[in-house]
Amino acid sequence: MLSDRGRVRSDNEDCAAYILPRPGDAADLRPALAIVADGMGGHAAGEVASRIACEIVLRRALAGGATPPVLIREAIAEANTAILDEAARDDALAGMGTTLTVVLLVDGRAYLGHVGDSRAYILRGHRLHRLSRDHSLVAEMVRLGQLSAAAARTHPKRNVIYKAVGTNPELEPAIYDRGLPVRPGDRLLLCSDGLTDLVPEPVIARELDGHEPLETCRNLVQRALDAGGHDNVTVGVFHVLEVAAQEQPAPPDTRVPMEGRAA
Repeated sequence: MLSDRGRVRSDNEDCAAYILPRPGDAADLRPALAIVADGMGGHAAGEVASRIACEIVLRRALAGGATPPVLIREAIAEANTAILDEAARDDALAGMGTTLTVVLLVDGRAYLGHVGDSRAYILRGHRLHRLSRDHSLVAEMVRLGQLSAAAARTHPKRNVIYKAVGTNPELEPAIYDRGLPVRPGDRLLLCSDGLTDLVPEPVIARELDGHEPLETCRNLVQRALDAGGHDNVTVGVFHVLEVAAQEQPAPPDTRVPMEGRAA
């Protein structure tokens, strides 16, 4: 995972974190987990919100004790409450919030929790599939047929989101309860909108398909910077190398469930 403040912003309000168990160590029972959070608010407040969210999700994942969907839901709820409480204690942090996209890999399945417009993708068989659905004004307009996908990319309100962690006590995140069976060769991507606002998905797919994870992260961040870098940009790339045979169901095709079918 790599994060860059970009060419315009003076601060980086994104936060990223991951856990990977040690390869070949059966005693390492930690889950595989990746998080991207894109904070927003007044001066430094977005950075505080995104950091709180990442820290809480990491802690809950390491503690375990629940099924993956329940763990993700509880972690997001805890982060939401913690950010609201912190903002209530400090006027300088009032109104802060953060997007939050979490992928938790357990027993050969990837479970997704999502709030806001940071994204999760999977590249499978040279095809890029978006797993998350943006909680943004323009994404909703596209879903309702009021705006084309092409027009959404340049819409002046494309960064307006209607759901964020830390802005509503009654937050309802998107939780993908069933989990996506992963396969050797799958490539997972988590990113903030500092990437997807500037780098088209076909370009993202080519970078994922042709390079190792760290090189892909560097290339994608650089592409966002070369395209203007008007926002913080954060990228996390993970390759699935193998899946234990007894943990890997054999799906009949290569279709990947989206939020509407898997939530």
